[in-house]
Amino acid sequence: MNFELLPIDETMQILRTESDSRIAFQKIIGHANKNLPSEIWKEYEKLNIERDIEEATNWLQNSLNEFPDSKGIYLGLDTLNMDEGNGTNVEIGLSTSCNPNDFSDDWAYECEDYGESHLIKGLFEVSDTFTNSEKWTNEETSFSEYIVFLAYSGVVLKGALDKLETKNDFLSIWGFHDGDMFFLMQKANGIKSIVTEIDL
Repeated sequence: MNFELLPIDETMQILRTESDSRIAFQKIIGHANKNLPSEIWKEYEKLNIERDIEEATNWLQNSLNEFPDSKGIYLGLDTLNMDEGNGTNVEIGLSTSCNPNDFSDDWAYECEDYGESHLIKGLFEVSDTFTNSEKWTNEETSFSEYIVFLAYSGVVLKGALDKLETKNDFLSIWGFHDGDMFFLMQKANGIKSIVTEIDL
């Protein structure tokens, strides 16, 4: 796969500037289709973003209620444990040592607490497109798996973090648990903002 074609910068900009979750994902898929024209992108029109945001919000709120002193929120994507829809695809690590005003990821590798992992259902529901080599080329499946897991989870988790109620300021990081990670949202002085433009 040609990683230079992945619309990472466009994805981060859209996450930062587009408040409507469904429109944000549509724009990201549009950029992906420009870089790799394919019918595979139509497969993702069925994703239920509103449902997935609501479920992720409940999961995050429960996790923060369990560990209320947390200031760092690590959200790691794991595409290998979905277990036919009975498993998970996002793990959560929570840190009390994170400084929300310091854009460092050191804390993310030594979180004091780990909550229950979560399944973003939409990612499982379209996971067959990543493995269907009879219908799609390796370039299509690899490209779409990377961008859809990253972009869709970013849209969903951004929406959930925006609704999250916490007593503390926080900094959140998300991405592939064994690969590329990105800042997502910061709460500083009680005000939330998207910080995807800041490089790790």
